[in-house]
Amino acid sequence: MLKIRFLGGVRRIGASGILVDTEKHKILLDYGSYPSKKPDFPLPVSPYEIDAIVLSHAHIDHSGAIPLLYKGAKGPLLITTPLTLELSDLLINDMIKISGNKLPFSKTELNKMIQHAVPVTYNEQVELFDGVRVTLKNAGHIPGSASILLEIDGTKIWYTGDINLTNTRLIEGAEIVKDADYVIIESTYAYKDHPDREKEERRFYKAVKELVEDGFTVLIPAFAVGRSQEVMCILWHHGFDGRTALDGMAQTATSIFLSYPEYLRDFLELKHSARHIKWMKSRSQRRKMLKRPGAVISPAGMFSGGWSEWYLRQIYNKEEAAIIFVSYQVPGTVGRKILDEKKVVLGGKVREVKAKVDFFELSSHSGRTQLNKIISSLEDPQKIFVVHGESDVAESFAKEIYEKYGFDAIAPYPGDIAFLD
Repeated sequence: MLKIRFLGGVRRIGASGILVDTEKHKILLDYGSYPSKKPDFPLPVSPYEIDAIVLSHAHIDHSGAIPLLYKGAKGPLLITTPLTLELSDLLINDMIKISGNKLPFSKTELNKMIQHAVPVTYNEQVELFDGVRVTLKNAGHIPGSASILLEIDGTKIWYTGDINLTNTRLIEGAEIVKDADYVIIESTYAYKDHPDREKEERRFYKAVKELVEDGFTVLIPAFAVGRSQEVMCILWHHGFDGRTALDGMAQTATSIFLSYPEYLRDFLELKHSARHIKWMKSRSQRRKMLKRPGAVISPAGMFSGGWSEWYLRQIYNKEEAAIIFVSYQVPGTVGRKILDEKKVVLGGKVREVKAKVDFFELSSHSGRTQLNKIISSLEDPQKIFVVHGESDVAESFAKEIYEKYGFDAIAPYPGDIAFLD
């Protein structure tokens, strides 16, 4: 009998992992870590039992534990898009650099993971095993991201991963698999809708423009993979002509994106925005950048490492500086404390942030209305599993799906096993 075991990323955001057991084969959908300097992983599985891993996208909360499964193991197949594979290599290498002594794997396992990868393009059906096929669909989350359609002896399981139906400056919105028998859907923002995307982009551009014109240094901490490039494109698209800089791993990620134009909505927009922004290469360049008004885009998006931490130390106590967040700040992170309290812990002391702080919602996840659009598009699923959301949000969304659409829906707990008819 087919069964699904939920290893992580359920009733929380982070450390995603879903195990599909066909009785003959075990297939893992994502295996990530919790984004912090002290990584937390999904429930353990024996690497010798896993026959294949299918990775939805490169973000660490979905990819960061995969090297564990290549530690002294036979080495399962890894199915993902070629862009996701390259980005995962980049991000996990950075994770090892930051948290290496706290990780149960090293670059040796990461290299083995890359060697066992089979890059697959969107809508290319791959036969994993006899009677088991996998197809990757555009998920609209970041370039190269995919939702995963597993077909096992005629039964269709659709895992949305992180999904977004809205076109962004970087990529086209996601495809919906309407005829799945079982659906595993994210619920990150099931409790709210995002602002109108175009209006929020214009509001963001206007805020940055006015701040820089008023003599401010504007720090935009952003995820290296996806959000930094989105911000670059927004500023370029709307004609921002102030001094701008790009720093850290976002530079490498941008170069990787430009090598895969087929995954971009507008390759030329990213190319032009990358050419018209200063790429920071030295500390002296960075200090020079901060001496005059301008905008700096730098990872990490929650100040959990990267050059954004360095910039924060330089500007946090300056009234003619601004910190503009463009992504969700996980509770307990430096970014969340700044956003909620305008305070930061530096040198073991709690310090007041004098810089102006603002937030713009440039999310790459579906909001409440879009998630309901996905559910309403489904033909007749036997069961829906709600994952990747805080406990109360996931539970409420599952209840809403049942009451509004009549579909059997649950929000599983870590370790739960679902037996499929």
